[in-house]
Amino acid sequence: MIRILLFSIFATLICQTHIAKANDRINELDSIFRLHADSTIIFTGSIPFNTAPENILIISKKGDTISLFSYRYAMREIPSYEGVSRSLADYISRTKYSRRGSVVGPFFEVHPISEKKGKRLWSALMQHHPWQLKDNAILGTGCPIKPKVTKDKDGNTIEEYKGRNMESHSYNVRLVTKTDSKKLSYFAPEDLQKECPPEEDRQHIISIKRLLLRSFGKNSIFE
Repeated sequence: MIRILLFSIFATLICQTHIAKANDRINELDSIFRLHADSTIIFTGSIPFNTAPENILIISKKGDTISLFSYRYAMREIPSYEGVSRSLADYISRTKYSRRGSVVGPFFEVHPISEKKGKRLWSALMQHHPWQLKDNAILGTGCPIKPKVTKDKDGNTIEEYKGRNMESHSYNVRLVTKTDSKKLSYFAPEDLQKECPPEEDRQHIISIKRLLLRSFGKNSIFE
């Protein structure tokens, strides 16, 4: 029991450290794009205790120029340097692919997009009114579970409550302008749209996610 408790505490601390470092990267991106763009959408996702790659998708607008950027870190993609001693291989990996320092490093990419496609994408995103959306703080992260009502052989009413099987992923959005930034967080919006009364704002964030994934040639923010 003590071992299980210690493991749980250790795992929680690791998760909290990971979240804190991820927030530091988002905060740095917030500062960069506040300085160099008029409006920016920073989109990422999280799954507690998961080893999925860290992906941050960014679209910014400066005047009439639309630009795409991404930050991607996947430990499994770091070279292992076979034929080199383990200690030296680890040193090379830590040094060459370090995540210390600026977020604009080896894992940050600029994605070319034509002027026509950029304007079309930005226009499509704005149709979902990202700066006006409500998130978990207002919508909540669930809804009441309705029981399955049946009768037994004696005519008595039986209410059966069945738990929902929802994924624990979340989407996090940072909306940045020259003067301000806004944070949005959505827990498992696809699942909640199916299990709960549909919410327009959740559907908008799902649509924004799909537009960004298509533009970056990805199937999931977690791949």
